[in-house]
Amino acid sequence: MIFVTVEGVTKEGIPKKLDLVLKTSKDNETFRENLGKWAFENEMQVYEDVFTAFESFQNQKKVITPFAAYPKCYKCLKLNKKEILVFDNLRALGYELHEKKLCLNLNHTRIVLQEYAKLHALSFALKDQNRKQFDILTGSSTDLMLDFLKRPNTTKNINELIQSTLTSLRERGQTHLSEKFARISQGGASKMIEVFQTVDDQAVITHGDCWNNNFMFQYKNNDRTAPTAVKILDWQTSVLRSPACDLAMFLAMTSSQSAHLFDQLLKEYHEQLSEFLVQLGSSPDLFTFEDLLKHWKNFIIALSIFAPLEFAFILAEKEDLPDFGEMKEGSDVGDFMYMPIPADEAFYERLIPLIEYIDV
Repeated sequence: MIFVTVEGVTKEGIPKKLDLVLKTSKDNETFRENLGKWAFENEMQVYEDVFTAFESFQNQKKVITPFAAYPKCYKCLKLNKKEILVFDNLRALGYELHEKKLCLNLNHTRIVLQEYAKLHALSFALKDQNRKQFDILTGSSTDLMLDFLKRPNTTKNINELIQSTLTSLRERGQTHLSEKFARISQGGASKMIEVFQTVDDQAVITHGDCWNNNFMFQYKNNDRTAPTAVKILDWQTSVLRSPACDLAMFLAMTSSQSAHLFDQLLKEYHEQLSEFLVQLGSSPDLFTFEDLLKHWKNFIIALSIFAPLEFAFILAEKEDLPDFGEMKEGSDVGDFMYMPIPADEAFYERLIPLIEYIDV
C-alpha cells in the first residue's frame, strides 16, 4: 500500500485535496502467475463493472439508503506486470480497522450483515429484472477461492490442521468436543470443495473474503463499541456463490463467540434482505428464509472445516505470516498456507462456540 496526498485547484479555482491509497500488486512473478495477477484483475472487474452497475440500478430505483459500503475507487491501472487500484484513504475519512485478533461485538457484526443483505439483494433483484446484464457481470470472474482450495498443499494443510485440532481437544480433556468436531469435519477439505463448487440459480455476487481485516468502521464520540458505518475491503475473491457463503465465512471467522446468536442474526439478515428486495422492485420469495437455512447448513459446516487454519492465521504474529513476495519459481501458493495451532487460548475461545453451535 502506498499512501499519498494530492493537492490542486479545480477548474473553478477552488483548492482541493485528496488523501489516497494505492493498492499495488506484488512484483514476484511466481506469485503473480499463481494468484496475484488474477486477484487484482478480479477486484478491478468488481469496481469497474459490478459496482457501477449496482449504483446505476439503485439510482434507477431511487433507493434512499443504497449499498455503498466500499471505498471510492478513482482508477484501475493495468501496467506491464503491475496492477494498481487508487482508493480514497479511509483513515483520513475517520474509518478504522478492528483489532484482528478479537471477535467483533454484536454492534459490529450487525452493521456488516446489514450491508451484506443489501449486496446480496442487489444480485437477486438485478438477476430477476435484467438477467442478461447480470450474466454479463458474472461471466468473467475467476473463482480464486475454489482454485486455492483445490491445490494439493492447501488440501493437505486443511486436513492436517483438522487432525491437530482433534488431538489438541482430546489432550485438553474435551473428548466430547473432539468427537463432535470429527463428525463436523468428516470429509475434510474435499467436503469444503464440494460445498464451494455448488452454484445454483440462487447464487449472488459475494464479497468472498470476510475476515476482520477486510472491514473498516467509523465511530462517533469515540465510542468504539458501536460503529455508525462500515466499508468492506478486498474484493479479490468476489465470485458467484450462495449468499450463505459470505454469512458463514463472516460469522465463523469474526463472530464465533456469538455463535449462540447465529440463528437470530440470520433472521435479522433475511428481514433486511427482504426489505431491500422490495425497495428494488423484486419479491422476497426469490430467496426465502427456508432457502437461506438450507444453504447455511452446508456452508457453516464447510467454514468450520476451514476454521482451524483460518484461526491459526488470524492469531499469528505479523512476523510469522508467510510472505508471498518470497515465492520461488516452482513453488505454489498452497505451500505457504500452513500455520500450527497456536498455544493461545483465544484459538479455543473462537473454535469451541462454533463446534457447540453446529447441529450434526
